[in-house]
Amino acid sequence: MEPFPDDIFNLADIVLRVAREDPERIAVIDLDGWEGYGTRRYKPHTYAELSADVESVAVGLREMGIAELTRIVCMSPPSYETCVMGVALTRVGAFTIWIDPSVGYRNIAERLSRVHPEAFLGNALAHVGRITFGWGPRDLRKLVLTETPLSPGGRFITGFPPFPGARSIRSLRKHAPAEPEPPRVGPDDPCAVLYTTGSTGPAKPSLYLHRNFCQVFRNAHHSWGWDRDTEVPVDLAVFPAFLFIPISAGGTMVVPPIDFARQSPAKVNSAALIQVINDCKVGSFFAAPILIENLAREALARNLTMPSLKRVIGAGAPVTGPVEEMLTAVMAPDGELAANYGATEAMPSTEIGSREHLDGLWDMTEQGAGICVGYALPGVELKIIDIVDGPIDSIEETSELPEGKVGEILVRGKHVSPEYYLDPESTRKNKVPDPQGTWQRFGDVGYRDAQARLWVCGRVSQRVKAAGGTVFPLQVEPLFDVHPKVRRSALVGVPTPAGELPVLCVEVEPDVGKNELAGLHQELLARAAASEMANTIHTILFKRRLPVDPRHNSKIERQHLAKWAAKQLSGPASQAHRGWA
Repeated sequence: MEPFPDDIFNLADIVLRVAREDPERIAVIDLDGWEGYGTRRYKPHTYAELSADVESVAVGLREMGIAELTRIVCMSPPSYETCVMGVALTRVGAFTIWIDPSVGYRNIAERLSRVHPEAFLGNALAHVGRITFGWGPRDLRKLVLTETPLSPGGRFITGFPPFPGARSIRSLRKHAPAEPEPPRVGPDDPCAVLYTTGSTGPAKPSLYLHRNFCQVFRNAHHSWGWDRDTEVPVDLAVFPAFLFIPISAGGTMVVPPIDFARQSPAKVNSAALIQVINDCKVGSFFAAPILIENLAREALARNLTMPSLKRVIGAGAPVTGPVEEMLTAVMAPDGELAANYGATEAMPSTEIGSREHLDGLWDMTEQGAGICVGYALPGVELKIIDIVDGPIDSIEETSELPEGKVGEILVRGKHVSPEYYLDPESTRKNKVPDPQGTWQRFGDVGYRDAQARLWVCGRVSQRVKAAGGTVFPLQVEPLFDVHPKVRRSALVGVPTPAGELPVLCVEVEPDVGKNELAGLHQELLARAAASEMANTIHTILFKRRLPVDPRHNSKIERQHLAKWAAKQLSGPASQAHRGWA
């Protein structure tokens, strides 16, 4: 079954096709409370049920004025009802706007005010946020309310608290036609807006046309490694942005035991995840590295395995060799943890599996080579150019660098968002025009090796321009992270009259005592002095917790850390190694 043959993002046709060919195939497994004694109860929904609900709700959506190109904000976590609504919106050709509360409650209001939404879909908490923080115009009349779980796997409440004018999915169900009409949209019509994390600046609205969004899903199918002719994929929707990937492949989407409003990736209950993975025979999922690490540690600590788990995709921050080793030890014998590289504007773009990564590549990372993120996916082009601070008005202005030379990373392909919606300034800063197709600036530096693999060395904006030369964070941090007492580290630059001062900020392992810091400080300085990559680092600060991004809880927020480091260095000089700050 080839999804999206006409480059129109129409999940409803895929669901309808499966419903007719294999009506009892499970589309969604929802959580349904407890049987007692720690045994979960699940509620499976077939493709026949999903398709019937989608087509009946689509009629109701049109009647309330949600149709082709209607701009609708979608803020509803994974559930069966969310799946029904998301698929129904593709039946009517709506223009969906997806934004994550992790960008900040008040920031959501500012961001949404720029894109002029006409409708709002969300659970009760999202509607509370809409009213309290002004998520969208106050006079919105096209409102849809999905069910809200009281707790992960707990019972559901619908329509509470009441929101005047909001329609429940139950009220939208109408008599569906025997042969639904396809949406009246084309490949170059707007399909979706996905917001960036906002971890390196204001969250930006990445616009996807139908042909681009279809290619994102095709890339995901390739990266997830599914053979749709021989298996029915079972995927856990750990990351809400990828909720519909299994549905687009005619597979099964499993609702995770996560309270997305209250649990960040670092706080997810790993034991609950393991239980659902094993109960539902989950074969794949996508997640942030911190969630993957915690899951692996929990399984190893409890001597548990996840024998159905064959493919896990990690992205949002570097996936380390030790995490790969831990997770593959508790997966299926042929299971693999793959690292994807991309951005909200171009996801995914490259990939590499843990077997190849652990076969010498991670050793190179620990010696200063940067982090290998693998090979470009089919149809994806990579280019390494001289670093440019500021907009690039044409690809002709750039200089492409040879193999092994570090420069700025550009990517091009059908999966790339062509612009930021109603945000020409962000488009000018982050896109590079080319008659053959727009290039996306990832904002990262890196290089390609002799095998055409991409290695990432850090953010363009976070390189340290020291008096002795430029230092790239991901080429030096792994040198220190390999120390058994170091949890993680981050290189930042503190401005001085002679250039930026390279400062290494270190978070130690939880069992490291304050009395050990002075000795550790000397050991890390010796390690820096012995490395050609890191020998400009003479200042080390210890911090109890390094700040991380709100969406993935994995990406170190170096811009905030740099301000903290500058403040620490303006105090007593001995504070650099005496204790935690």
